[in-house]
This record gives sequence, C-alpha cells and structure tokens, in this order.
Amino acid sequence: MMPVRHLPKALLDSSTLQRAMLFELAYSVAENLLSGQPIDWDACFDATLSRQRAYFDAKLPEQLDPPDIEIAELVGRNLVDSLQRMREAQGLPLVMRPDIPGFEWIANGHGDFAIGESLIEVKSTAKRFSASDYRQVAIYWLLSYASAIEGRGTEWKDFVLLNPRSGMAVRLEFDRFLYVVSSGRTKIDILQTFRALVGSRSTR
Repeated sequence: MMPVRHLPKALLDSSTLQRAMLFELAYSVAENLLSGQPIDWDACFDATLSRQRAYFDAKLPEQLDPPDIEIAELVGRNLVDSLQRMREAQGLPLVMRPDIPGFEWIANGHGDFAIGESLIEVKSTAKRFSASDYRQVAIYWLLSYASAIEGRGTEWKDFVLLNPRSGMAVRLEFDRFLYVVSSGRTKIDILQTFRALVGSRSTR
C-alpha cells in the first residue's frame, strides 16, 4: 500500500462526471504537476478528452463542478507523490508515457509511466486489480520482449499496478509472474504462441 490522501465517498458521490472521465482527468492533473507547472485545467481538459476519445465519443462538460476539481486534484497529487517515492527509492528518472513497441499488425503505443526497466500502469478502480489489468501488462511485456529479440528495444523486467485512489500497489518481476501464469513455459515458448496468434489474425 502507498500512503495516499483519503477520497471521501460523499465527495465522490457528489461528482456527476463519468467515473472514467473523472479519473482520466486526475491522471492529466498528475502529468501537469510532474512537469513542474501549476495545474492548467484547460490543458488537462484537452489531454483528457483526447485520450478518452480513443475509446469512445467522449465529451467534457463546459464547466467542471467544484467536487470534480477537488477529486481530480486529490487523486492527481496522490499519483504524483506515489511516483516520486518510487523514483527516489530506485534512484532513476521517471518516464512519462513510455513507448510500447508494436508487433505485426499491433501498432506502437504508450504505457503510463516507467522507472528504469519497471513499467508502471495506473488503475483508479474501486475494486482490486482485475485479470484484464494483469493481461494488459503481460501483453506490454510480450511486445517489449519481441522488440528486444529483434534488436529494437529492451525488455521490461518488472511491473507495478498502482491505484492512486486507494493507495493499493502490486509489484512483480515479469519472470516470476510469467512462470506462474504460463504453467512453467519458457519466454520463447510464450512468444512463439503469441506470434502464432497474431500471425493467424493478420492473415484473416
């Protein structure tokens, strides 16, 4: 667990903004603060809308209510504080939006944050981390491993799932994680299976 500012349920209930949008706004606030600048709410609006439109036809309200601003700033500062602690503990710089290499028909993308060879993914959920969260980081590892073998990049060594809303954090080395979820198959075996699945889809 990370020490974080408590988010009162009454405050959260007072927000009428869609939850995915609200916590995406908090993420944008964190990025703004990490750049060393005061919060620019207009810029945060634009960044939030741009990211959410990648998934659905998102639309921000013309004006945020005070609870929306308070929640976004509280969770955003929780995220910044947690990342700074992790950066200080490892003694390495924090990277925002690290590159995620593409593979076959899968396009290049970006993760949330990285410190050295550690991938950090942010999930502001009210529940525990889900199977889809672990599946996401596993795919990111596969893409990095394929890229490393081809001489195009480096392999992620471990990952952190971080919830700045609750302070929950899970950190695992990819080798250990993959050994458990793949029934002891080697990384090469995993990549070959992935390559076969991706290749079969690209020929349909």
